[in-house]
Amino acid sequence: MTRAHGFDLLTAESDSVIERAWGERTSSLSVAPSFLASLDRITIDRLLEERSLRPPDITFAQKGRQLPDREVTVGRTRAANTDAGLLDRTKARCLLADGATAMVYHAHHLIGPLDAVAAHISSALRASCDTTVFHTPAHNPGLGWHRDGQHVVAVQITGSKEWRVEKRPPSHWWASGALVTDGPDTDVLHVTLRRGEALYMPPGVAHTARATDESSTHVSFVVQEPETKDLALAMFERASRCVTARLEHGPVTERAARAAAVARELSSAIRELDVDELLAMVEEDAMEAGQPPSRG
Repeated sequence: MTRAHGFDLLTAESDSVIERAWGERTSSLSVAPSFLASLDRITIDRLLEERSLRPPDITFAQKGRQLPDREVTVGRTRAANTDAGLLDRTKARCLLADGATAMVYHAHHLIGPLDAVAAHISSALRASCDTTVFHTPAHNPGLGWHRDGQHVVAVQITGSKEWRVEKRPPSHWWASGALVTDGPDTDVLHVTLRRGEALYMPPGVAHTARATDESSTHVSFVVQEPETKDLALAMFERASRCVTARLEHGPVTERAARAAAVARELSSAIRELDVDELLAMVEEDAMEAGQPPSRG
């Protein structure tokens, strides 16, 4: 990250605080008062009134588990029903009254202040930045223990939420999604976020959260950086253009020798690549590409 790290519109922290934590450890942050004030109009009631909102851009979880879309959509009938598959707001409000958590993905498309900050973060980090708004009724859990594959900055807008989160990403292989156990076997932080506070979580840290004695609304800024495999594939694709040896041409008995020649030419071509150019290309692709919703 550079001086214009992108989070200056969001947090009141210095660059160094985020820089030291980035990708390495969970860290608490404070939110810029001007940004927090711009989010005061974000409520679950206002979001439910957005006529364009429908699954999969809004989903619900109850007792820590995500509910199927059919639980909140207009059902199909034998008669033609043009509303089938749309959000059934009566069902949605009943679920909320019963303690379910609502998750509104790509929320920056609906909320101007979020759109401006997400675009700023994306430009500064040369990565994609998405947003998800979570609303959890008092005394109820959000999602169960899970890991996300992206950087997440959770900003508390209203109410408060108790988080249990790993201090650092796992050193071993991990996969995004729900944990099969009731929490990780590593050091876990217990953090309560209140209005104006935020929590940064690197990719891979296991976490779960629940609302306290008041309903909670928070927005997560989800940053997907270019991945190693993206750069490696770009390097391979570019270098392979320079390979003249052909594995498929020649006697079968000499295939191993041709494979060795391909490897030598490919290795030499990779060493000659302009890595900065390829990285810029991969970054542009990351900024333009969409990403699967973060669960946290």
